Amino acid sequence: MLTQFIGLVLQAIDERRQKRRAEAKYSYQKTIPCTTLRITIHPQVMEWLSAPHLLIAGATGSGKSVMINLFIHDLLSKAPGDVAFILIDPKRVELVQFKDLPHTMLYTSERSEMIHALNGAIQIMEDRYREMQKNGQRKYTGGHVYVIIDEYADLIVTDKKIVEPLVLRLAQLGRAANVHLIIATQRPTRDIVTGSIKVNVCNRFALHCPTAQDSRNIIGQNGAELLPPYGEALYYSPTGLEHFEIPMIPDSEMDRVIQHWEQYT
Repeated sequence: MLTQFIGLVLQAIDERRQKRRAEAKYSYQKTIPCTTLRITIHPQVMEWLSAPHLLIAGATGSGKSVMINLFIHDLLSKAPGDVAFILIDPKRVELVQFKDLPHTMLYTSERSEMIHALNGAIQIMEDRYREMQKNGQRKYTGGHVYVIIDEYADLIVTDKKIVEPLVLRLAQLGRAANVHLIIATQRPTRDIVTGSIKVNVCNRFALHCPTAQDSRNIIGQNGAELLPPYGEALYYSPTGLEHFEIPMIPDSEMDRVIQHWEQYT
């Protein structure tokens, strides 16, 4: 019953914010055009986001939050009427700046609410599967919901026996329903980045790691331990391994996007 209730609450919030996003979309396109140099230099960002799910792992200060900001910025810049966020923020400071966006269906930093948030995401996913079944579809044709978790290790310690199966269910079934995971962690150890997670989250970023073992836990090979402490990453996907510099977003640009959308909340 609790899962059903959370799902209904999220659905009601989603409906209200869909209307607000539709009202704001034309204004956004006029006032904040996507003409930053960063997008020109790094066109692969939206290609990364086309993956079903993403894992970002590396040492403290290596650039994980920068990458999450990059992904959220580009989603808001290129597809503002087609995305929604469920933000799980155990540290209370990593995702709070996005709390009041109209795209944010749910923000939680309380341990007692985090499992409910995952259950709510599963409810959305299952509702979409029922709709797909009813319409004879194999792929959901509506908007995309991104479940963003930063820091995943802190979420796992709340109750691994409950949390990991919920995350795995989203990873296994979310793709067809346009429900996506973006998971960040500074503890890429085997008990956090488990084999089951790697099997179901095939697209993974390894930032600087303290040890070669950490690198192997993320991307299956050494290399991330040799990266600079900040600013570079190795991206592992089914097509191979890529080395790149992490694109930067000026604080003023991120603030501009956030401030614009907050007026429609």
